Amino acid sequence: MAAGCRSAAAWVAAATAAIALAGCGGGHSSTTPTTTTLADRQAVPQRSELEPPLSVPDRATGPARAEARRVINAWLRALRHGQVKRAAHYFALPSKFQNSTPVLVVKTEAERIAVNLSLPCGAKAREMGGAGAYTIVKFELTKRPGADCGTGVGGTARSAIRVERRHIKEWYRLPDQPSSRQQAPELDGPAA
Repeated sequence: MAAGCRSAAAWVAAATAAIALAGCGGGHSSTTPTTTTLADRQAVPQRSELEPPLSVPDRATGPARAEARRVINAWLRALRHGQVKRAAHYFALPSKFQNSTPVLVVKTEAERIAVNLSLPCGAKAREMGGAGAYTIVKFELTKRPGADCGTGVGGTARSAIRVERRHIKEWYRLPDQPSSRQQAPELDGPAA
């Protein structure tokens, strides 16, 4: 990632705008013809800083750890009931957060509240599996008091969450479907 990690406070507004644009078909089409050369096809595509780092797995390789399941479910319950400050306290200081943004470094109380406020929906975990230090979660989106989930209610989302010492240390939004890329090898053994 060229720009490195950024402060969450600098990106809260950008995150909200990015989420809104993603759901609004923000693209455009061009009528200008394009030419693809052999060099274009052989070039290695650049990763966007909006994608999770390559070290973050995007599919489970085993069961989720019990501690991670407890922390994630408690965080989701607080968020789903509109208890944003309580939900925010499940995030460690510092922690990392990425949701259609570059990786944000959450360093303050206000920032961890802000990243939770940036999530317009509540959610229930429908699937959880382990992948090294991470828990891969598939959520079903729900309404939550104090926010507008809009047409997201009933939809799904996925994330990779690293829980450490009963707190969320890292939270990354994953694509709806796992990629075809090879997973990074597990460094800490199977998740139990």
